[in-house]
Amino acid sequence: MFRRAIPSVFLLALLLSAVSYSAAETAPTGEGKEAKNAASEVILSLGDAKLTLEQINWIQPDASDSQIAWLADRWLENELLYAEAEKRGLTSDPKVKFVAEMTRKSRFSQELRMRVQDAVKITDANILAYYQQNKNTDPRLAQPGYLTFAHVRTRTLEEAQDVLNKIKAGEDISELAKKVSVAEDGRRGGMVRKYMYSAVERRYGAKFLEAITSAKENDLVGPVEVDKAGGYEVAIKKGQIKPVPRPFEEVKDRIKARLEAEEKDKAFKSLMDSLRKEAAGKIVKSPRLIEAEKARAEKPERARPPRPPGKPAEPNSPRRIKEPAVRGKPGRR
Repeated sequence: MFRRAIPSVFLLALLLSAVSYSAAETAPTGEGKEAKNAASEVILSLGDAKLTLEQINWIQPDASDSQIAWLADRWLENELLYAEAEKRGLTSDPKVKFVAEMTRKSRFSQELRMRVQDAVKITDANILAYYQQNKNTDPRLAQPGYLTFAHVRTRTLEEAQDVLNKIKAGEDISELAKKVSVAEDGRRGGMVRKYMYSAVERRYGAKFLEAITSAKENDLVGPVEVDKAGGYEVAIKKGQIKPVPRPFEEVKDRIKARLEAEEKDKAFKSLMDSLRKEAAGKIVKSPRLIEAEKARAEKPERARPPRPPGKPAEPNSPRRIKEPAVRGKPGRR
């Protein structure tokens, strides 16, 4: 029995590469000729169909011997099964033809998308400009800041105002926290030690984070409404370590990766927007599709793209094919 069916993207790549081999092209001389001869080496043939080293390298660049053997076996398996499918009339089946055509076009579409995105280039000047503009505002470019404070959380504004007045009158905030705070740490005196800014924002809300960071040490803060959890906060700031921008060289690669991802998405979206605009006059949608699109827009979380019948899960790219496990150390070509 052969291995479980491999991803359709991979099968399609093999189908597209399984073309008749021709040596009619004029060959270069010297090292170029040797390289071309190596690339055009026929690894396996079945009748008129031939698999070359160049075609294998289209699927897996610099393939090792074990990868070559594995890919060759998959190619042969695919050729034999395709021939048998033709004999059984599957290539004339409307359903099979439709799904196969969608898969074929999808592969070309994926390749176009990769080429459009690969054309995006982020320069050192782009990276430095982003760093200079965002180093003091983007928390991902800074060493984290920390806050220490004592606090009391109440359910109502009136209760928070009462706590504030008692603190101003000289009562200890930690003792008040033990008595009236509805926060989990109230029984421990409401002391928060060295919390990162991001943790403070998640737990107490953006309004509280802004108020506590703006205050001076030992200042009384509040009442401040808690964004998500509900309630009100009264706090005394005990300490602060402000975020410090990381050195440019330390975050350079991180910025580049982020900018590349953003620009690649923009490049592909721009292409799709232009293609949709050009084709607008030719697109005709049925009433059923229009209603389906409305339903999808109303409940996007439930709208999952369907998988064509019989289609296995695909990798993001045929470039990601992994070397099969083999015993011993495989040789390299």
